[in-house]
Amino acid sequence: MQKSDNPSVTGLLGLAVRAGQVKGGAEAVKKSIHGGKSRLVILASDASEGTKRSFRRLAGTRGVPVLECHTSLELGACLNRAPKAVISISDRHFASGMLKKASPA
Repeated sequence: MQKSDNPSVTGLLGLAVRAGQVKGGAEAVKKSIHGGKSRLVILASDASEGTKRSFRRLAGTRGVPVLECHTSLELGACLNRAPKAVISISDRHFASGMLKKASPA
């Protein structure tokens, strides 16, 4: 799992939202992971430890990378919705781009 608060991750996240490649909220993300559609799970840095542990485990069993960044308020704002502790990216290109931006150079 990687941690990042890189603004370029937020920029890519905004593009992914406009492209319809983002699911937000625990139930939608679980469904996306179980359905094999999730390519990246993003956890809010202020999510509860139980939520983080649960989604790390679930994503790990399906081979989905996990990125921890921004707060739930910031993630919700990217989706133009209420705060979200967890979101899922379903496009592999957006997911790989976010992971590259989050990685230290």
